Amino acid sequence: ETMTQLCADFGVSRKIGYKWLGRYREFGPEGLHDRPRAPLNHGRATAVDLVERIVAAKEAHPLWGPKKIMARLQRTAPELAWPSASTAGAILERHGLVGRRRARWKAAGNGPWPQAEEPNAVWTGDHKGWFRTRDGWRCEPLTVMDASCRYLLALEATGSTADEETWPVFERLFEEHGLPDRFRSDNGSPFASAGVTGLTPLSVRFIK
Repeated sequence: ETMTQLCADFGVSRKIGYKWLGRYREFGPEGLHDRPRAPLNHGRATAVDLVERIVAAKEAHPLWGPKKIMARLQRTAPELAWPSASTAGAILERHGLVGRRRARWKAAGNGPWPQAEEPNAVWTGDHKGWFRTRDGWRCEPLTVMDASCRYLLALEATGSTADEETWPVFERLFEEHGLPDRFRSDNGSPFASAGVTGLTPLSVRFIK
């Protein structure tokens, strides 16, 4: 039978049904025994009492992790013998209250790159870090190199890493040398971003 049907047969709500199911999973048949409603104090809370408080805190704050939940409960009732955050995490997982964490996007290519065998197979490019000239102008050197022979295709003194300053350099190089098969960068601005797709206006132009 489904939980809905079982709760209907015994005349209890689904919330109560899941509460008792959680007790049984956590403590076995002993967890189904009636317990006194006396207030908890002086560290006399039973394991069932503590589990219920942990579960209730998670239900009230679904986005909180076990560390934050335990920190709040320990401040609220420091006299109780609370379990560790890792134990609380295991309790929440057994009660089905722990969801999968969304994976963060990571740029590909952390390992070694294959060797470029011929010109225009692979170009590399990046900004080398900015500095100020004597007249106070901010300079962002941009280098573009053919990876097969380490030939320096361009060394441009751009004023920023913005797309509108970087793209004209590549546009000129494409006209002079043709398009490379691949392009590598250090995944910094303006070649890549930390967004879901990792794309920037400049990388979209490269794709087109």
